[in-house]
Amino acid sequence: MSNREMDNQRPPAADARAAEAFARGRSAEQQGALDEALAAYREALAGAPRQSEWWYRLGCVQRKQGDLVGAHEAFRQAVDLGGEDSRALTNLGTVLDELGRRAEAMQMYLRAIAADQDNADAHHNLGALYAEEGRPRDAVRCFEAAIRARPDAEGYLNLGMVHFRDDAYDEALACFEQGLKVAPQSSSAIYFTGLALQKKGLYREAAERFRKTLELDGRLVRAHFHLGTCLRKLEKHEESLASLLRALDAFPDDGRLHYQLALTYDALLMRQEARKHYRLARQER
Repeated sequence: MSNREMDNQRPPAADARAAEAFARGRSAEQQGALDEALAAYREALAGAPRQSEWWYRLGCVQRKQGDLVGAHEAFRQAVDLGGEDSRALTNLGTVLDELGRRAEAMQMYLRAIAADQDNADAHHNLGALYAEEGRPRDAVRCFEAAIRARPDAEGYLNLGMVHFRDDAYDEALACFEQGLKVAPQSSSAIYFTGLALQKKGLYREAAERFRKTLELDGRLVRAHFHLGTCLRKLEKHEESLASLLRALDAFPDDGRLHYQLALTYDALLMRQEARKHYRLARQER
């Protein structure tokens, strides 16, 4: 082999340095050293600016750092250079959504799905946008596709929430229960299961779910309100009052909460307190 042929097989020195910089950036990103990763990726792209994967990784770092404008440009470059790459299209859509450019985000998700029908994230994100726009049928279709691609608790939870908002409580409950099979300790799934049971009038079962929710995650303080409401329906008025007062600490201006307190005080024959909360309920509506 001639020296010239051997030279043609070697990557240019600049490309080799760029590849080394990218490897450094990838290692730094995996270790959580985002500033170091950012600098290395920029160095790599300065030497080899047409590497779509490198632009993609740069965009991931910039998004983690909250630089949405920079991430948008990087993911756009990744898409332009790499074609219909489903990952890059999904991330570009996510950034566009975070920038408030919802219509463009939806187009990116649709392109991502066209490129990869099993892209659960694209289906999920598109479904969330449809749900926010009041398009429940489209949202259900997307969330069902997301679950087929990746049957996780989040997918079942979001599908159930669409049914719940559409007053389809049986369907919602079935979805929340499926989510619990996947993630039995999911406080969110347990909480929403409680809401569906409450809507169906199954107050004892709902109260059990709200208690479990609070055992797992005391930050879900809204569960105190729903637990108190269920306990009042079960005529456990003193327990109801205790739960509702815990909720009141977090939501002092909630008219519905004041109304439930008024009903509970009435049941306990505490008329003066009941009148006060009836008044507050009217004021906070």
